[in-house]
Amino acid sequence: MSQPDTKTRILDAAETLFARDGFHFASLRSITSEADVNLAAVNYHFGSKEALL
Repeated sequence: MSQPDTKTRILDAAETLFARDGFHFASLRSITSEADVNLAAVNYHFGSKEALL
């Protein structure tokens, strides 16, 4: 089975952390750590934390 693409991993991690910690307490660093991507990937694919909603 192949690993999900970067965009999907970021969205999955954001959903998990937003549900667990709330939007304001889920940092981009925690999202990128959970998704196993670097911070630049979030900016490239989404531009901001708000765009992950």
